[in-house]
Amino acid sequence: MATKEINGHIKSGNFARVYLFFGDESFLVGHWQKRLVEGILGKSDGGLELNFETFEGKGVAVTDIIASCETLPFMAEHRVVLVRGSELFQAGRKDDSEAMAKYIADIPESTVLMFIEDGVDKRGRLYKRVKDAGFVGDAETPKEGELADWAMKLCASRKKVLGRHTAFHLIRNVENNMQLLFNELEKLISYVGEDQEITIEHIDALCTKSLDIKVFDLMKAVGARDVRGAVALYGSLMNLKESPLMVLAMIARQYRFYLQCASLAESGVSQKDIASQLGLHPFAVKEFVAGGRSMSKDAMLGALEGCLETDFSIKTGKMGDAQAVELLIVKLCQGGR
Repeated sequence: MATKEINGHIKSGNFARVYLFFGDESFLVGHWQKRLVEGILGKSDGGLELNFETFEGKGVAVTDIIASCETLPFMAEHRVVLVRGSELFQAGRKDDSEAMAKYIADIPESTVLMFIEDGVDKRGRLYKRVKDAGFVGDAETPKEGELADWAMKLCASRKKVLGRHTAFHLIRNVENNMQLLFNELEKLISYVGEDQEITIEHIDALCTKSLDIKVFDLMKAVGARDVRGAVALYGSLMNLKESPLMVLAMIARQYRFYLQCASLAESGVSQKDIASQLGLHPFAVKEFVAGGRSMSKDAMLGALEGCLETDFSIKTGKMGDAQAVELLIVKLCQGGR
């Protein structure tokens, strides 16, 4: 994992001449950047102001980046040059990318050049040169177990206890995003005060559930034929100004997953492989398989047809969106379309 390797660079003081960080998990990219810059310049007397320069945007000139890299650090071992959002690693800046690729081998030992990009073309020459000569970190959202370990360590660093089971409960109820998870942890840490342990009750009382989980709860109420509960959950989504059409799309998505998971499970596919094929969390697959087994194939197909009919009624103006989706939920609770 990139975090472990970056920590190793900081501990040993052996830094690569060039780093490239990119990926979907912006929180992780930001963490790597902060740790590395502090690890490099925190050991010098020059500090950030004298030995740190930033270039932003696709308009940045390669000649300016190179000139900054060639500048000697002031009263320090290293100088950091940070380039963010340059798009040099994507199609469109071929000549500049070629010029940068040629320079990579000539970066002075006293300079650490760091690129932060939204996306990269791994087939490009510049990407390959950076990968060969330096360090590349692709910030993918960690797996559940890794997220749980991270959350537990964060709480421990703040003298709070977060059990592993509780950590999984938090992860499964919050958007699959490290920044949002960090924000919820900060909220929990502040709330518990002198009480050292964060509990499931704290999470349920304080944390904002993701829309996926809210719709999942709604579908559980539908499966239990709990009309009042399902309508109340739908009402809470409307109070939060969620789009009825978005809720409708997610209900249809849930039924598709019920159908797919049940079908794959019947074919002997393991839940782990189902999760991989459909891009779902393993815990979600377990719920979808169980839910799919509790319904007939005809019932699931009928529910999907009901979703299509509701969508048609809304888009043709026959019914208002909020009213149409609520009526669908009532019918689904009653076992109809």
